[in-house]
Amino acid sequence: MGRNPVGFTGPDSEALQLGKRLKEAREYVGITQEEAAAHLKVRRSAISEMEAGKRGVGALEMKSLASLYQRPTSWFTGETEQQVPEDVAFLARTVSDLSENDRGELASFAEFLRSRSKVSKDG
Repeated sequence: MGRNPVGFTGPDSEALQLGKRLKEAREYVGITQEEAAAHLKVRRSAISEMEAGKRGVGALEMKSLASLYQRPTSWFTGETEQQVPEDVAFLARTVSDLSENDRGELASFAEFLRSRSKVSKDG
């Protein structure tokens, strides 16, 4: 009796990849499955099934989870044209929590570092 229903072969590789990214992002920001489920207004088991690639993720759910997990939706689907290094993505997520004044100071410092790097490359 433990057979799969006719035509069911289990999660495909894209569903598994999406689930892996959902779990990775959720754990990275320190959110439990229960908290994610409450945010989406679904049962915790639905989050577990999404992360296992056993349940589809609707467009509105994806948008909501992307916001909660502080990632672009394209990151979850692997459609990001330009891959951003993880350390740069971390900086961007961290900077978003700073005040406008602090972001301005950080931008000035980044400009300083860029000009210093350019001078050292030019000789």
